Amino acid sequence: MNAKGIISRLLLLMVALTLGVPTNGITAEAVESTKTEKVSSPNMKKAVKDGGLVPAAENDRLLLYFDNESGGVAVEDKATGSKFYSNPPSALEDSKASDAMKQELMSQVKLVYNVQGKEGDLEMNSYTHAMKLDQVSWGKIDNGIRVDMVIGREEQRMLLPRQITKSSFEQNVLDHMEAERDKKKLLAYYILYGRADVEGSKGQELLAKYPILEKEDIYVLKTSVKERDKKVLENYVKEAGYTYEKQEEDYAEVGYNGDDSVFPYFKMSLDYMLADSGLTVTLYNGDIEYDKSRFNLVKLSVLNYFGAGQTGEEGYILLPDGSGTLLNFNNDASKNTLLTTGKMYGPDYALTQSPRGSYKQEFRVPVFGIKKDGAALFSVIEEGDAIADINGVMGGINHSYNTAYANFTIRNKDSFIAKDAFEQAPWIIYEKNAYGGNIVMKYFFLTGDDANYVGMAKAYRQYLVDKGSLSKVSVDENIPFYLDTMGSVDKMVRKLGIPVRSQVAVTSFDQAGLMLDKLSQSGIENIKFRYTGWYNGGMSHTAPTKMKVESVLGGAKGLRKLAEKAEKLGAQLFPDVDLLYVSSNKAFDGFKPQKDSIRSLFQKTSYKGLFNVATLEYESSVWGINPEKIPGYFNKFAKDYNSLGLKSLSLSTVGESLNSNFKNRDQINRQDSRKIMTDVLTKAKKDYEDMITDDGNAYTFPYVNHILNLPDQDSSFSIADEQVPFIQIALHGYIGYASEALNLASELRPAVLKALEYGSGVYFKLNYGENSLLKDASLFDDLYASQFDDWEENAAAIYAEMNNVLKNVQDQAIVNHQQLGEDVYKTTYENGTAIIVNYSDKAIEVEGTAVDGMGYAVVNP
Repeated sequence: MNAKGIISRLLLLMVALTLGVPTNGITAEAVESTKTEKVSSPNMKKAVKDGGLVPAAENDRLLLYFDNESGGVAVEDKATGSKFYSNPPSALEDSKASDAMKQELMSQVKLVYNVQGKEGDLEMNSYTHAMKLDQVSWGKIDNGIRVDMVIGREEQRMLLPRQITKSSFEQNVLDHMEAERDKKKLLAYYILYGRADVEGSKGQELLAKYPILEKEDIYVLKTSVKERDKKVLENYVKEAGYTYEKQEEDYAEVGYNGDDSVFPYFKMSLDYMLADSGLTVTLYNGDIEYDKSRFNLVKLSVLNYFGAGQTGEEGYILLPDGSGTLLNFNNDASKNTLLTTGKMYGPDYALTQSPRGSYKQEFRVPVFGIKKDGAALFSVIEEGDAIADINGVMGGINHSYNTAYANFTIRNKDSFIAKDAFEQAPWIIYEKNAYGGNIVMKYFFLTGDDANYVGMAKAYRQYLVDKGSLSKVSVDENIPFYLDTMGSVDKMVRKLGIPVRSQVAVTSFDQAGLMLDKLSQSGIENIKFRYTGWYNGGMSHTAPTKMKVESVLGGAKGLRKLAEKAEKLGAQLFPDVDLLYVSSNKAFDGFKPQKDSIRSLFQKTSYKGLFNVATLEYESSVWGINPEKIPGYFNKFAKDYNSLGLKSLSLSTVGESLNSNFKNRDQINRQDSRKIMTDVLTKAKKDYEDMITDDGNAYTFPYVNHILNLPDQDSSFSIADEQVPFIQIALHGYIGYASEALNLASELRPAVLKALEYGSGVYFKLNYGENSLLKDASLFDDLYASQFDDWEENAAAIYAEMNNVLKNVQDQAIVNHQQLGEDVYKTTYENGTAIIVNYSDKAIEVEGTAVDGMGYAVVNP
């Protein structure tokens, strides 16, 4: 490990020690984030061409084979006989695929690399550049196998001397070649320089270039030789028995040290290990051997075609786009795009953000799946999730296979075009510190009734339960009513006739108490009350290096009084703190943008753009906090916050996004940032009884009790066919959640029905003050429909309706979700309760149950 790597690990250890995080692995997240260690090397043997499938390991349920044809594996479900192949068995006969594409279909690893100092990225795959070169071997380990491969030329130099003495060339190469024709062809590509040439007009120039000419004649390979000819010539030299060792001796003798013949090669190991629940695949990324002085490893993808479904088979791809989306295999060529992709955990604001042009859901959970016929493959990224993007590929265009896979960014790059540049060629820069952890994928093999998106969600839920990341909720008699309100905003006001900017209360603590009183009196119970914009400048807050409760709201005394009132009413108060972003900077506030914010690869201060969903444009921005600063900020903030005596906390942005920091000598990649976030969450969970976050990035699951703004739709890409409640099926009964605030929905009734179908809580964003107070505050989502007086009665009616339906299933897992007809869906819980929702205007009867138009029916067991 280099010095920078050691420093990075020490910094992360210091973070853990600062937070008081246990390092003995007792917490769920500590277990989750432990790096997979490589077991000792087994006895390896080469893959055998035409050797077929070889049984390699088995357990009570599964049988693992090594595939000598591709260098990959196959897994058989012993109960059903279903086989899942890492590569399509008929890939080399695919009529839609080019020769190059066929070889990619046969690969287990695809990588992208860059030659340092040169523009452009290059690709290699394990079949073309390892298997076909006889550079794949395998051996048995406990419960599985290890596959070693060298992708690229294992030899660092081409075995074709660029410069060689005449005597050595004749004795060690030419004299061992039998065919005179081959000798002549080889010699045609060389120039012979003799000592007599030194006496000519260019003698001094030749001696400067080839000093050996003072005592030896030499052959020099012509610089005009093309790469394809070099490979032919290399074969002549190899067949003559010439060796790399001899070439190095000859180079030393003539003084040649050029690197024009150096080839990239990447030596790596993959472990395939069976477990009761499936197959774990580990690529030891941190142990990959390659010439780091000449090449950058940029990206890796693993098992891109594992379980792929062929065009013509029945099935679909599951992607974690929003709540979940399905891409059907057979779409009658109606799709006009080949691939859809999403970055895990939302944008990285240290990288340049492209204009969107449309509103896009994020990928919140590191999973994907493929269903075909009566079986399904489901995958969870266990290590490397924060540097991953997940891809869905449709067959019928470049090849015949529908597949999903993860791609891992080992080394980020970014591009920049100067505004007034004469030439509009981008300036490209690569991240200095590559991701050094492992890539670990867990695969589940589902058959029968579980071979669908519901079975995948149930497998993910059980996976999280087994890891200790989820546990059943403790429920109250009635469902939660989630209420968001905001404190103060920065607004232009007049003082003594002079316009100045000042803090103005949108909802003071006293007004918030009135809201709680009125809601409780209207029959709403179990209120989870999140309060934003209450400290350090309100909605335009400074960094949380300290905590100052805004006096315009009522100060610390008013906040304590509000918390006491909430407790008396059976409600909970969740003051929100933003640990990731800063919207205001003041002197002596402990935050200096040039020092403490995230930086881009170009060493520029980076910002999070605030996206206006109405105009689809970024209209303002906030600073992102350097992830390394967050633990210290949190400790300082918590010290002040704990003096209030509050037992609950909201960390909204921790579940929303994840940022790198590319500041020189202080770089943090996204996986490091994820670890820092979970360390902070571990401490917060220890200190507070209940926590809320937003959006639901999967690394928050072990720590939070409630998630707001959990996605309940997909991005509606043209390639997609159906949105599904994958996340909701996985989480219901284990974490409380709600999606978009109902009062901000474009249509209220469909939003209520969607909440009933997805088992979501009741959620409103309401403010006591006038909406006009928000117009100066750049609060795009809250400019309308948030005034409490306008919603008081309606909110109570909606709560009563939804509480009546959902209160008896609060702690029940969803065991099935299905479409019964056009615009008709049924959700079934483990206690047998089912909810049928009808989005059409017409009343229907389905499964013997009458359902009103734009209505629902509850079917009790």
